[in-house]
Amino acid sequence: MNEVEALEGLRNKAVKSTKTMKYRPMEYLVRAMLAGVFIGFAIIFTLKSINGLFLNESPMTSLVGGWTFGVALVLIVYGGAELFTGNTMYFTTSTMRGFTSRAETLKVWTLCFIGNGLGGLLFALLLAQTGIIQELGQNNWLFAVSETKIHHTTWEIFTRAIFCNWMVCLAIFIPKNMKNEFGQIITMMMLVAVFFASGFDHVIANMALFSLALVVPHPETISLAGAVHNLVPALFGNIIGGAIFMGMVYTWLNKGKLEVEEGEEKSTTKIAFLKKQKA
Repeated sequence: MNEVEALEGLRNKAVKSTKTMKYRPMEYLVRAMLAGVFIGFAIIFTLKSINGLFLNESPMTSLVGGWTFGVALVLIVYGGAELFTGNTMYFTTSTMRGFTSRAETLKVWTLCFIGNGLGGLLFALLLAQTGIIQELGQNNWLFAVSETKIHHTTWEIFTRAIFCNWMVCLAIFIPKNMKNEFGQIITMMMLVAVFFASGFDHVIANMALFSLALVVPHPETISLAGAVHNLVPALFGNIIGGAIFMGMVYTWLNKGKLEVEEGEEKSTTKIAFLKKQKA
């Protein structure tokens, strides 16, 4: 894998997102909402796929669930949506290299996070009208996993979230320079399955998960306060996983190569400008 080319792709994505946020903020918000919606679709797909396995205590539950949930990242990447956790990586490398500012990073992160949450909530409110979750009864996988996530300690959630976004960002980063599109999709789904089956915490997925659980009749053990207890440490853990362990580390590892790349890019731009002036 050519890491420099992958980092260039991350930088270009961050610059493009910044321009969209600055000049077409409503478009950016809708794209961020789409990410929440796509994750909602993946959660329901996973629920319907593995609920029988879960009820029968099958050891295949986590593995099958991980592969089905991998659809979420495929939808986000190919559906033109904006995902907060991916942006922690994009904007860290872009800002470290001076292509975006810290203020722009914080603005995009904030708007993206809000949009992701709104999308997941709207999806949950609409899906509640279908009766799909209700017909599974109170003893279903969705409620069980929601309750489990709520009852972890703050430190457990925080550290699980670090590992989660480390893996999610790898699922975005590694396929960047694969030439075969089918290979890209399989790699994305496989790496998402790693974080899912491992029991890590993804703040945006958890927002959609808790929204789906809370908008329908649910066990008393699942509450809004419990959801907040999970989401706050998951948010900060995800930022560290994506920004430090992916964005910062890979930018530092390729610092010399990136400087050469930027120098060549500036030279090419200057030559093109001079030729235009002479013409």
